[in-house]
Amino acid sequence: RMLSLEMLVEDRETGQGKSLIHSLQVSYVQNLVQSRLESKDTAMPLHDLYNVLHSMAQLLQLEVLYNQTVRLCSERLGDYIRVEEYVLGRALTISYWRELSSRDPTADQGYRLSVQVDPQDTTKPLIVVHTPSLTSKEAETAEKSIRTEHLSVESLLVHTIYVRTRGRLTELKNEVQKRLGLGDVEPTLHGSPAVLAIPILQPCLRAEQLLISVDTHTGIFLAHVPQYLNNPYSPQIQNSLNSDRLQLETQVSELRYWITARRIEKTIQQLPATPYEQLPLTYDLRTHPLSKMDKHKMFIRLHKQPSSIIVVDYNEKPGRECEIQYRYYYLLTKPCSIEDDPKDETIVKEIPRVYMKALNMIEFDSFLITHGTTTKVDNQELSEKIIGKRKPGGKVEAPIKRTRFPAYFLSDLAHVVSYADERIPFTALEAQLTAKDILHSGVCVEPTAVGIYLTIVKFPSLSDLPDSESLEFSKQLLSATIRRKGSIWALEWVFLGSPLSINSQKGRNPIYSYFELETVAECEKTVKNILSDWSSMVHLHVIVKQFQRYLESGVTLLGSRILIKQYNYKSLTLEYGPNSIYSVTVAWKRAEEKFCLVFGTTGQGGGTNPHILFKNQHETELNKHKNLALTCQILLDTLSACKSIARLPTTIFRGMSSTNRNATHQTFTILPQSTTHVKIFFYGKYCMDVHMRAEGLVSIRDGAYSRFDQVKVLEDLQPIPGFKAFLSKYADEAAMSRRASQTEDDNPPSPFTLEDPIKSESKFTAPGSTGSLNPVSPGFLQSPPSIRQPSPMPGSTVPSPANPAGSPFSSVASPLGGSPRSKPSPRYAGTSPKPIGSASTAHLAQTRTLPPRLWAGAIPTVLPVKAFDDICKPTTAGNIPPSNTTNIAPLHRFLGCVFMRRQLQHIIKNEEFLTMIPTTEQGVIAFRVESLSCKVSINQENCFQSLHLKIIPDNQGYWQEEHILVLQKFFDEKVVSPPYRPFTIVGFCRLLNCPPDTLKNLIQLMKFEVHPELVVQGNLKWSVSLCLTFPPVAPNTFPVGQAGIIGNKEKTLIFMQLTRCNLPPGQDPVSIVIPIVYSTTINQTTLASLQRELNNPALHAVQQHLIRWNASNMTPGRCSIFPAIHDLLMNLTLPNEPGFNMGAAGPPGGPGGMAPGPMGQPTGPGSMPPGTMGQPPGPGGMAPGPMGQPTGPGGMAPGPMGQPPAGIPYPQSSTS
Repeated sequence: RMLSLEMLVEDRETGQGKSLIHSLQVSYVQNLVQSRLESKDTAMPLHDLYNVLHSMAQLLQLEVLYNQTVRLCSERLGDYIRVEEYVLGRALTISYWRELSSRDPTADQGYRLSVQVDPQDTTKPLIVVHTPSLTSKEAETAEKSIRTEHLSVESLLVHTIYVRTRGRLTELKNEVQKRLGLGDVEPTLHGSPAVLAIPILQPCLRAEQLLISVDTHTGIFLAHVPQYLNNPYSPQIQNSLNSDRLQLETQVSELRYWITARRIEKTIQQLPATPYEQLPLTYDLRTHPLSKMDKHKMFIRLHKQPSSIIVVDYNEKPGRECEIQYRYYYLLTKPCSIEDDPKDETIVKEIPRVYMKALNMIEFDSFLITHGTTTKVDNQELSEKIIGKRKPGGKVEAPIKRTRFPAYFLSDLAHVVSYADERIPFTALEAQLTAKDILHSGVCVEPTAVGIYLTIVKFPSLSDLPDSESLEFSKQLLSATIRRKGSIWALEWVFLGSPLSINSQKGRNPIYSYFELETVAECEKTVKNILSDWSSMVHLHVIVKQFQRYLESGVTLLGSRILIKQYNYKSLTLEYGPNSIYSVTVAWKRAEEKFCLVFGTTGQGGGTNPHILFKNQHETELNKHKNLALTCQILLDTLSACKSIARLPTTIFRGMSSTNRNATHQTFTILPQSTTHVKIFFYGKYCMDVHMRAEGLVSIRDGAYSRFDQVKVLEDLQPIPGFKAFLSKYADEAAMSRRASQTEDDNPPSPFTLEDPIKSESKFTAPGSTGSLNPVSPGFLQSPPSIRQPSPMPGSTVPSPANPAGSPFSSVASPLGGSPRSKPSPRYAGTSPKPIGSASTAHLAQTRTLPPRLWAGAIPTVLPVKAFDDICKPTTAGNIPPSNTTNIAPLHRFLGCVFMRRQLQHIIKNEEFLTMIPTTEQGVIAFRVESLSCKVSINQENCFQSLHLKIIPDNQGYWQEEHILVLQKFFDEKVVSPPYRPFTIVGFCRLLNCPPDTLKNLIQLMKFEVHPELVVQGNLKWSVSLCLTFPPVAPNTFPVGQAGIIGNKEKTLIFMQLTRCNLPPGQDPVSIVIPIVYSTTINQTTLASLQRELNNPALHAVQQHLIRWNASNMTPGRCSIFPAIHDLLMNLTLPNEPGFNMGAAGPPGGPGGMAPGPMGQPTGPGSMPPGTMGQPPGPGGMAPGPMGQPTGPGGMAPGPMGQPPAGIPYPQSSTS
């Protein structure tokens, strides 16, 4: 009797642990079996029981496998597997690798597996039948996955495909071994899924092997190289493996070459070279060796030698295709274009040369390169390799271990590239040295075998020096060795001591020269630079040797005054001056074929070396005489004078010309003519000829006079009146022969009379006056070299050590010779009245003839250098008014006064309101304006450094003496003061032309400027200054720097500068510029409206203040300028200060009970509305013109640029 029944078949993958049959079905089967057991018709009840239950279990197993297959098809593998047949309880047939079956025409049924009941014995478990059939061992491996406790059709497929994969790859392995000629190297089959690894190169990294696997879904072969997944040949090999395989050997060979090319790239990635598979090379296809080479080659271009190419030719070894053999070639190229003529290399087209023409090509012997000099010795006997090399004493030295490189690193290639990169420059250098007749030793190996070098044995003679000089210098040279350090050449010069005393010690004295590593084609440049260094050292050695003989002779005192700082054979550095604060470096420049000087300081507070101004002249002198002692003596003798000249300011100014307002003028322009001669210009009008002489003397003359004919004046230059008298104040009386009538000489008749027309300044613009800030020597200043620097007389030696004066200068042609004068002083016996020496002669420009007499300015005045420094050194003079004591040089003050006197004459002539008054007084200019007579004279009491104005009024009773004194002091301190602008005189004269009442009020304001103590005594908040020229307050309306006073009999415009005063210590004062308009007709002082006024809160505050003052303080008959401005100085408050009240206004009623207008402005006469921006209406009640400017008579608007209207007879001033 069956007690119970339990079915053990289950589906763990899809059944989720549930029972495969229902409990009712189990009961049914149990009842069926029980009935069969109890039936008498059953012969073998237990056999029948087994058959029923076994059939039931196999049916469940097949059902489970079928359900799993259906689920796999629906979810993942529907494109790759399919149920071909399913017989319930009998068999399940599944097909796989269907794509492979479609490609194989011989496969009828494809790849299948059938899980079925054993047809021979149904009592056995389910069996798996494979199509095509597997071996018994393979079938046994596949059937292990069919077990009762774990039914999985996926596991069955995996095992089956694994077996199939190994079988296919095993067949491919045997085929590849024969076809690819792998030799002793065998492919390996390993892994799951199985992978066939084929080493196609020897040696070969694992990442470089060709890996072939089988796609588990489709069954086709897959090929790839792990290191190069994107190589172009793996897809081709894969297609060939899955087809007829006819091109398999060729494709694998191409992959082998491709990997070799990548190995070459990796090998040189750390070397100074770049590999290319192709280059734009042009060559003859019939004769050039490149045409006979195979396509498998690489071009390696050296970085430092772009024209040098290393060609690597690589091929398979016959019979051992896995091994690659390499051949190395050196190819020399040159740039070319496609349009060049291949038969005639001289024909070159002017187009970009992007191609490379292949020239000579030679093959490297890789064995000699890798086993030559500077390579490692690794040859050993067999016994030494096994037991090591024996040393004396019985010790055994360990065998040499050769460096093992990875398979991808081609050590021979790296050695060849390094060899070429190192040797090619040396080879090219050898060829160029030989071509330049430079004897050398050839390339040698360093004693330590770590590098190579080249030694120069002998240099060629120099064409511009005697052979004896080169030979003598060669004796000093012990060796000259060329080595390469990276991208530069290093040339080591080893000398035997030094010819100078500072380096007199004997022994090796190495110095180094460095040159850029050029290409093979431009290697000649390196050799030229080497020859240039050699030439410069020889030339410098020649003058240094001569200089040393001077120092050792003891005749001169140069040794105690010149300090030799450094001599390294390439340059010589000397220090001179007080405490040796100045330096000069002498070196020979091969490119310029001359000695060059570099002036500097030693950093001890010397500032700028004053001899920089004369650099070109000293270089010319040195290259002419080749005498360093002469140059040093000139430097010492001219140092003090050059320092004085360097003190003169070279500031650029505008507004110094009335004809060209935008022209620029340089204060002092210094134009050296020779090492001891210089021309100094002042504002491009006056010229001083300065000769620096020995024994601390300076000769000065007026450069406007011709040196050939001293009664003629050079064109465009003005004589300097009083120049002789000015210099005589500083002259050494013992060194001068004074003339009897100095005053008469100082005042020659002017070449221009006041009636002559004034020449336009555009004819001559001084250096620095043409808009360019770089002073350029005008053509008429260039003296002919033959006259300017005469050669020494035959037989004389320059310098002569035997000169008793202790100077290396010849007494015949001394560069510090005197200037021409009427009678030579006995003190300077070496001079002559005719121009000799290095003094610059006069130019050949046109001249103006003076009366036939020798004026004092043309005669040189000799000054000691201390006196010359006194007139050039910025200082304050004791006799000059305190407010005019700006630190400027006395020479600057004197020339400024002369310039202003000249400009005053032109202004008097051009301005209609000025009248010239004839006078017999020497040096006095007299003119008349309104009711005032004025005389301007130069002050002789302070060495002619200031101008003085004397005013004589017609009505002595109207003008108080105090008014006259203020005007005179204002002129002396504020008008004729640095920087000596002519337009300040124009502005001052326009002030004098104002109505008397207006002028008196302005004089009251001048008192605050010339007597600053009145500001403090009056407890004023602001100080005031009258602007005689236009400030940059409205540059679009008024040209900056022009005369700042515009007016007529009715209105006057004047600019004033207000400066905050009486401030606490440490607080910076505030300054504002205000344009004031005074209307004479209505006696009102207001602020002119300018473009920038609306956006300026300070000007707006001034405007409101004046409006309020005009509304409450109108006094008929009294000029309102001084009261209004004085109130402004007392009470003006800016918006950023406490107490500012923007809306404050005057009393309700204006003058005459009139109500104020808008913004607190009073109405005009007759209740006329006020003008724009608080300006009073014009005459007749007309509104003011645009920009807040006053209108002209009849209400006319002012002219352009802020000038008076056309109806006002007020001419423009012009100065010469």
